[in-house]
Amino acid sequence: MEFNLILSTESKVLSTNISTFQQQAENYLAGLSNRFETDDDFAQAKQDIKDLTELEKRTKEAIANAQNGEIKQLIEQAQAIAERFRQARLEREKLVKTKEAEIKASIVNDAFERLAVVKSGFENDVCIALEQVISKATIKKRLDEATKRRSTLATLTKAVNAEETLIGAEIATEAARLSARRKLIPISYEYLFKDWLNLITGDDELEPIIQARIAEEEKREAEIKAKAEQEAKARAEAKLQENAHSQQENINENTANSGPQTPSQATPPATTQFILKIPAQEIPFTGTLEQLREYFAPVKALGITATIVKK
Repeated sequence: MEFNLILSTESKVLSTNISTFQQQAENYLAGLSNRFETDDDFAQAKQDIKDLTELEKRTKEAIANAQNGEIKQLIEQAQAIAERFRQARLEREKLVKTKEAEIKASIVNDAFERLAVVKSGFENDVCIALEQVISKATIKKRLDEATKRRSTLATLTKAVNAEETLIGAEIATEAARLSARRKLIPISYEYLFKDWLNLITGDDELEPIIQARIAEEEKREAEIKAKAEQEAKARAEAKLQENAHSQQENINENTANSGPQTPSQATPPATTQFILKIPAQEIPFTGTLEQLREYFAPVKALGITATIVKK
């Protein structure tokens, strides 16, 4: 960038290289590159901005020094060139900022997508828990932070890659911890752990919590079972008494209705009085041993033990 506008005037133009300067300006502006791919490209663009600023300044200074005399056309021509320098500078500043932002976003987004693939590679429950511990928003923020104060594409890329590696290692470590804690919850008792997500993502010791809940559930189930058995036993005893009463009435009725037997009639089996002892109760029974067995069969089927005593 070795060209300057020369304007030296009194009441008329004494000397100028305006035509040469204009051609040099045209050539310079045409040679500005719009390619932004490497650190060198960005460095050159930023240098171009500095040069355009300097050219604009020096051209305006030359104009200011030549404001006397009949040089309106010359000054307007020089001002137009200065304005072109200014517009080129402004456009280039905007373009550099836009391209830098695009490349930065691309580097960050690529790293983010790779980490998203890593996070989704575990079993479903672990993936859900991972999002609570290391969220997408947290990952994006950390990658964005890694780009700050990076003056070149090389240093920016290196910083983002380093942060990506660090986050990936943290994801792997946390996934292993979450998976191990999730497996501590027995499948058969999962209904006791509807808060499993908070449990496995927390730092509290998990085994005592699991053992306490299972023990409490087993106690509850045992109480329900004992109550059911007690109710079944009570129903069986009530049924037993009802059957005994019915059997006794039938026997008494049959005895009352039977008349004197002739020698040709068969003699019925002799009846006997028994005491049927079951837990916490004694039930009298009159009849044959076969009738007693038939009477006791439903009770025996319920697993109730009894002792039979002949009176």
